[in-house]
Amino acid sequence: MMRRAVFALFLPFTAGVALAEDGKAIYDAHCAACHQPDGGGALGLAPPLQGTLGKRLATPAGRQYVPGVVLSGLAGKLVSKGVTYTGVMPSWQQLSDAELAAVVNHVLTTFNTAELPPGHQPLSAETFTQLREKKPTAKDLRAWRAESEPKSE
Repeated sequence: MMRRAVFALFLPFTAGVALAEDGKAIYDAHCAACHQPDGGGALGLAPPLQGTLGKRLATPAGRQYVPGVVLSGLAGKLVSKGVTYTGVMPSWQQLSDAELAAVVNHVLTTFNTAELPPGHQPLSAETFTQLREKKPTAKDLRAWRAESEPKSE
């Protein structure tokens, strides 16, 4: 009986740790409805995540832009793969830094593996902690997006 009580006491803590490390579960719960389970996006609603973010991470601006959008959200016009989207990406600041890192790393390694720069290092929870200290503005995000736009080959 005592063993069950101790287990029940620690269960909420271990469940939170597991959730923070499970980027796919977080993606499925918070992102897939708009960006689709395969990251392909929804025409007119949400831009694709598939094959659109990896090359951005080759620049310092891109390593701020990608997590910054998830943390701060973004509204207005955005062109992705030649399609213009006008909408709102909500902020996910209510998620922990570990959860944000897990979901962004899931998106990068699941939908953008081929485009990741050589030597790519996953984003850490600390990346989000630092961004959260001075939450990026829409102006910051748009500048980082422009600076990290992949060059045409």
